[in-house]
Amino acid sequence: MEISRKLYRLLAYSCICLLFANTLYGQSLLFSKLNASHGLSDNNARTLTIDKNGFLWIGTSQGLNLYDGYNVRPYFREHNPELASDVIVEVKADSKNNVWIGTPDGVSWLDKNRRFHRVTLEDTLTKFSCPSIFETSKYGVILFGSKGQFYYDSTAGKWTKLDWIPPALNRVFWDTEKFTDDKFIFCVDTLVTIIDYKTRKTIYQGAFSFPLSACKINESQIAIGLQKGHVLIVDILTGKTIKTYELKHNLNGQLLSSNLTEVRRASNGDLLVATDFNGLVVIGQDGKITEHKHDPLDAHSLSSNYTYRVLAGSKGEVIVGTYTSGANMGNVLNKSAGYTRVFKDKEGNLFDNYLTDIAGGENGIFWIGALDRLIKWNRNTNQSEFYTNHANTEFGVRPYEIRSIFPLQNDKILVGTNGGGLTLFDVNAKRFTNIPRDTTLGPAVASKGVMEMVKLSTGQLWAGTLGGIFELDPNTLKVTSFSKHPQLKELDKKRVFKIYEDRRGRIWMGTSANGAYVYDPVRQTIRNYSMKENLPSNSVYSITGDKRGNIYISSNTGFTVLDSLGQKRNYTYNKGLRYNYCQDLLEDSINGTIWLANSRCLIKFNPADSSMQYFEENSGLSIEGFRIGSSFKTKDGEMLWGSRSGVNYFHPDKLVSIPSRLTLSIQDLKTDGESRHITDNVDLRLSYLSNDISIYFAAVNLYGSKNINYQYKLTGYEKDWHTGVDIREAHYTSLPTGNFKFEVRASLDGINWINSNNAVSVYIVPPVWQRWWFITACVILLTGSLLWLFVNRNKKILEQREEIEMEQAINYFATNMYEAQTVETILWEVARSCIGRLGFEDCVIYLLDDKRQVLVQTAAHGPKSPGENQITNLIEIPVGKGIVGSVAKNGRAEIIGDTSKDPRYIIDDAFRLSEITVPIISDGKVLGVIDCEHSIKGFFTQKHLSILNTIASLCANKIIRISAEKEREKAQAILMDTQHKMAEIEMQALRAQMNPHFIFNCLNSINRYIVKSDQATASLYLTRFAKLIRLILDNSNNKNVILANELEALKLYIEMEALRFDKKFTYSIVVDESVSADSVEVPPLIIQPYVENAIWHGLLHKETEGYLLIYVSKLSENMIKVVIEDNGVGRDKAKELRSKSATTRKSLGMKLTENRLSLLNKYAELTASVDIFDLKADDETADGTKVVLKIPIL
Repeated sequence: MEISRKLYRLLAYSCICLLFANTLYGQSLLFSKLNASHGLSDNNARTLTIDKNGFLWIGTSQGLNLYDGYNVRPYFREHNPELASDVIVEVKADSKNNVWIGTPDGVSWLDKNRRFHRVTLEDTLTKFSCPSIFETSKYGVILFGSKGQFYYDSTAGKWTKLDWIPPALNRVFWDTEKFTDDKFIFCVDTLVTIIDYKTRKTIYQGAFSFPLSACKINESQIAIGLQKGHVLIVDILTGKTIKTYELKHNLNGQLLSSNLTEVRRASNGDLLVATDFNGLVVIGQDGKITEHKHDPLDAHSLSSNYTYRVLAGSKGEVIVGTYTSGANMGNVLNKSAGYTRVFKDKEGNLFDNYLTDIAGGENGIFWIGALDRLIKWNRNTNQSEFYTNHANTEFGVRPYEIRSIFPLQNDKILVGTNGGGLTLFDVNAKRFTNIPRDTTLGPAVASKGVMEMVKLSTGQLWAGTLGGIFELDPNTLKVTSFSKHPQLKELDKKRVFKIYEDRRGRIWMGTSANGAYVYDPVRQTIRNYSMKENLPSNSVYSITGDKRGNIYISSNTGFTVLDSLGQKRNYTYNKGLRYNYCQDLLEDSINGTIWLANSRCLIKFNPADSSMQYFEENSGLSIEGFRIGSSFKTKDGEMLWGSRSGVNYFHPDKLVSIPSRLTLSIQDLKTDGESRHITDNVDLRLSYLSNDISIYFAAVNLYGSKNINYQYKLTGYEKDWHTGVDIREAHYTSLPTGNFKFEVRASLDGINWINSNNAVSVYIVPPVWQRWWFITACVILLTGSLLWLFVNRNKKILEQREEIEMEQAINYFATNMYEAQTVETILWEVARSCIGRLGFEDCVIYLLDDKRQVLVQTAAHGPKSPGENQITNLIEIPVGKGIVGSVAKNGRAEIIGDTSKDPRYIIDDAFRLSEITVPIISDGKVLGVIDCEHSIKGFFTQKHLSILNTIASLCANKIIRISAEKEREKAQAILMDTQHKMAEIEMQALRAQMNPHFIFNCLNSINRYIVKSDQATASLYLTRFAKLIRLILDNSNNKNVILANELEALKLYIEMEALRFDKKFTYSIVVDESVSADSVEVPPLIIQPYVENAIWHGLLHKETEGYLLIYVSKLSENMIKVVIEDNGVGRDKAKELRSKSATTRKSLGMKLTENRLSLLNKYAELTASVDIFDLKADDETADGTKVVLKIPIL
């Protein structure tokens, strides 16, 4: 019997141990910590509550604390005298957002503006113990303390005791928990009681052994936690215990009952049980018990196993208060990943560095490649074994980095290292054996870096190395090189990090710098995908596929989806990804989703709609960042992800991350150097002298408020939102007077925004001089003063106005007259302006005909002028007749107030009662008369007379100036004509000088032939001379000649000179096609003198035969160019010869021609010119002269 009992205990203990081990692996509730290092006043977190702003209040044995998700704000009695004590035993937020604080020395409460108040009972009692505070719908807040239960009677204005409370509740108090709005559960001494405050009845009461805590499960059941580790599910209708949970924990190999401290129901229905030394125990609705304990190696575990209080929030929050380690915040709705951060062996050695590859999974045993070792990890026991493969180098012993792992049969593991190539690890012998490398098989086999090993559907292993790829038989370890393969040799010398075989049997290979390659063994083809094909990067980290036929390629700048049709979609940072790097990819073959490691988060990508779901630290994932190629999927679909510190593991369908719902509130205001805490809407009224304001706000995420997007603006002062991450304050200085409203909103993803649950309205009070009554009084006073001034100065103002109007009218007339160029234009403009600007009905201007002594109507406006510058029924008035004639005769202006009484009035187009007539006088002589009429009697005033007198004076001056201008222009025209004729005469004189000069030269030549008795030559020369003289005489009286005739004369002249000098030279006259010689006119005898000079001074002195070229071309529509070029002795030689012959006089013909060109440029405003150039042979000797004439076409 004794053996059976021991065996039974051993089996039970083993079951508990296994359950405990599985509990560690199955842990899903993660916690963030809040303790004294974060600003908590004390680590003894005794009581907890959440107010309507989402802030967490924590009562400790050394002060009260407010946590807003970012910071902790402590409150102490030293600074808040109305706080009863720093030892807080109860804190509760009510429906009005007041916060009630129970202490051993009384009760205090914080109003909505977070000002402390002290509770006084029975008029004078302030010091009493109060361990429980709760709120009912009937009585409001009830204080349950050493003096009984009290509620605040607003009618009486004081706290009143509830005298009907059953005496049984006066026993030792343990716990109070809400059942419904008016029903509450009490645990006292050995009783559990439910009181209905509305009916004042006890609806349930039961006796238990030390019932420390109780909570509602449903309308008929409650959970009761007994001190000795039992949780009872009790039916309050029948009083029966339905189920009992016995909670035990292992202490040094001995199973002990867990002491309970509090029981609460989570929002998902689970029971949360705080214990003394067993952490937090969760009893699921299915009855499964899960323990959450402190693990020094797990940053997401509880901070202590000594838990005291547990608070269950409506959004899934689980807040656990501990005796010694502060508060812990988690969420029961999240299902997190398992995380092993540190691996340890039985000797106590630890490893927490990065992982490179994972394999295995049979019976919970995983082989893991790491920085400097191979790890055998037993996940069931969380125990590890470490194996290192060392290299003996000149720098000492150095372990190889394990980069790839592939388990073989017979307890052998093929290990690829970075630096040592392939090795074989014997599991039983626990020894590495290096596999020799045949370096003659190509760079892939010769490489010491084996980065990837994958078994293909053919049963063969393919290895990716720092030098390419090769094939390995897993049974014989025979290596096959691809260095001579028709397609795969392209991978030689490429750094291959990833190999993947898709569902079609194609093999994909990812390289570090050359993109991805896909090899089709059936078609014997290979294709490269790189940045040229729109990949975001050539550095490929991982490749996988899905059942839709999509291929996924990850890199250091995002990932690409390549569908079955070859279409690509890239996803990069800020276009779906949280970070740039995508280290690894795995397919969830059950749900068809793709999981990718994106630096410090995992992303679940749904190919059906391209949606993404993000999993980060709050899902239990490592915050250290994931590693390239370090993921693994077990046969049952569980995923393992290696990181820079440890490994995460989860089944994809069981990982749940519900984004925390934010609660945004404006917390504090600071004005005029004073701070003010707020929780509700605030209407702020500030003086214009205190118009600086600072506003502080926070979006609360109790798991840790970070990476929250905020936007705020002061409506009425600015239009645009201020945007930033984790900005929680706004400052405004020198605000103008007026009404403003501060708005703020927050978002976790930048898409879905929540608004603050309170608002701040600001009114900057204007100074006295900006207030309405002051402004009104000033306006009235100013209006009265102005009115008095207006009455007293009205006459002067009118006079000034008339002067201004007169000045404006005169300026207008003067401006228009200045622009006019003729007398008629001036008079027509004056007539129009008199009616348009002065309001006259009719205006007629007369000019005096001096010879006939009559006034002639020259300009008019009004009915007299129906069209532009037209006058109907033109009349003439003799000087002295009528009002107009009288004014012209005596030279004095007149105003006729009533023309019906003036017999001089002459009716023109219509009868009008008023007339004003002003003479236009210059130097005492009347030039004309301005006559204006109006149908209203007495219309014209002295102001009109003054304006018209000024206008008449302006007209007279303008008329005189125009007349003088005309005289000046006439004289100038006569002068210009005279100058032109003089120029013509001068030109004729020059031509007259040129003709005799030429004739004189020709007659000298004829005389020479006669003297020589050369009759034939003399006859030929005389014939041509006669013809040339006839052409010259024909053109002698013309300013211009036809170019063809000029060239004909030039030809005769050259031929005569050739005869004269025994044909010592030849010549050519060339006319360009652009020149119409028969229609172009030029000045005569311009070219000939330069031809003569070329012959006489250039060609005659040449010992060999000379050549003369005359080339005529067109420069523009108004200019021709004539080039006279000879190959004579040049100007320097000719000058030397003239010097020897004492002939230094310049050619008369050339001098006369230059004078003619100067006259053409001066008077005809042309640009004729002559330029002379010396020609040089290749040996720089003189080779003739070129003259360029630019002659205007006349």
